[in-house]
Amino acid sequence: MRWSDIPFDPSRATLRQFAGLWLVFFGGLALWQGLVRGQTGLAAIFAVLALTIGPLGLIRPGWIRPIYVGWMVLAFPIGWTVSQVMLVLMFYGLFTPIGLVFRLLGRDALHRARRPGVESYWIPKPAPAGPRSYFRQF
Repeated sequence: MRWSDIPFDPSRATLRQFAGLWLVFFGGLALWQGLVRGQTGLAAIFAVLALTIGPLGLIRPGWIRPIYVGWMVLAFPIGWTVSQVMLVLMFYGLFTPIGLVFRLLGRDALHRARRPGVESYWIPKPAPAGPRSYFRQF
């Protein structure tokens, strides 16, 4: 993820989707805060956010562009950090242990080990049975 991946000029469809999600998300938060937790003040704030920005963005998507771009700029460091952490976890938590186990077992799937006394490392490929076999690759 790079800084240039942030959409500073989003399409109208993207802004409408954002407005619809805004309406659903903050409307859901308002319902949850009001009905489940009983906090009517916070529920009213979320309802006002949902019912002003959501329909406004559905009717006039260009007006919520600054909110969308600001939201993406604020979310960028979170996305970058999570992607880097996931890469580190995948590499050092999955691939490195598998590679160490293969090395301990002596597995050499690519036949990279040196074999002294061998004239060539070429592995002959069997000839195809005929032209019809080209259409049955697997």
